[in-house]
Amino acid sequence: MKVLILTNMYPTPEYVFSGIFVKEQVESLRKEGILADVFFINGRDNRSNYFFAVPCLVKKLRFGHYDLVHAHHTYCIYVFWIARLILGLKIPLILTFHEAEALKRPELIPRDIDWISKLVYSKGIKKWALRRTDFLIPVCKDLIEVLNFRGKSTVRPPGVDLQLFQPINKHKCREKLNLPKDKKIVFFPADVENPKRRTQKGFDILQRAYAILPRENVLLTTGGSISHQEMPLFMNASDVVVQTSNFEASPMVIKEAMACNVPIVSTDVGDTKEIIGNTEGCFICERDPRDIALKMEAALDYGRGAEGRERIIELGLGLQQISREIVNIYEETLRRS
Repeated sequence: MKVLILTNMYPTPEYVFSGIFVKEQVESLRKEGILADVFFINGRDNRSNYFFAVPCLVKKLRFGHYDLVHAHHTYCIYVFWIARLILGLKIPLILTFHEAEALKRPELIPRDIDWISKLVYSKGIKKWALRRTDFLIPVCKDLIEVLNFRGKSTVRPPGVDLQLFQPINKHKCREKLNLPKDKKIVFFPADVENPKRRTQKGFDILQRAYAILPRENVLLTTGGSISHQEMPLFMNASDVVVQTSNFEASPMVIKEAMACNVPIVSTDVGDTKEIIGNTEGCFICERDPRDIALKMEAALDYGRGAEGRERIIELGLGLQQISREIVNIYEETLRRS
C-alpha cells in the first residue's frame, strides 16, 4: 500500500522537535510494510508556503499513484482539497487531528494577534476540514466533542517509542548528564526560552510553585535544547516530570515519562487524566502554584519509580501498536472506497 503523508509538522534543522511524533509514526508505518512518502508544508517558516504547495502537491498526486492520503493538520486539508479539485481525483483522505488549540478556553485566546493567527482558533475552519475527510483520527476524544464531529472516527493518540523511552538507572543518567546526585530533580521538559511556549506551557506558574516548595535540596531543570535521543536520560535522571500547560490534546511528554516509570505531576489537560488513570506516583494538579507545589511534594516523597510503563502497554500506546491500528484504518477505508 502506498500512502502520502501530508503534514505541516515535521522536524527541521531550526525546529528539531516540531512534529517529531509524525516522523516517528512514518518510520513505524514503514516497518509495517507501508510505502509512505512525506509531503511537508513548512508553514511555520512562511505562511505563503501553503499556496506554493498546491502545484507541487498536484504533481505529487498525479505521478505518485497513491492509494490514500493521510494528513496531519486541518490546514493541509485545504491544500489537498484544491489539488484534488484540479486533478479530479477521488483518492481517500484520512486526517489525524492534533490541534489542541480547539480545546483552548476563549478567555485564554490572545486578543492582540493578527487575523491570520486568529484562524488557528477558528472552530468553523476546522469543522469544514473535518467534513472533507473519509476517516478522522482525533488524538483525544475531547477534540470530537468540542467540534461536534459525527463522521467515521477512532481516537488514537500518537504512540510512544518504548525502545527509546524505557527505565534507566537514575544515578547513571545523572552521571552522564553531569547532574548532582545529592539533590531531588524536578524536570520541566518544555522550551522556556520561547515566550509563546513558555506561557502556553505554564512555566511562570511552575516557577511560583517551585518558590514555595518546602525543600531546599530541589533542582529545577528544563527542556528546550535537549535532543529527542537524550530526553529519556533527562526523564530518568529526574525524581518527577512536571507539566503545567493550560491546554494540550495528547501530550507526548506524559506518555514518554510514564514509559520511563518516572513520577508525574500534570494539569488536567487533553487526555492526561485518562492516560494516567490510577497509576501510583502520578498526580493531577490544579493550575495553581500551591496545589502544584503540594503535588510535587507528594511525588518527591513517593521515593520510587512509578508503574506508568505497564499502564502505557495496557492501553496499547506503544509506537508499533498504534501503527498497526492505523494500517487497519487504511485497509478499512480502502475497502469502503
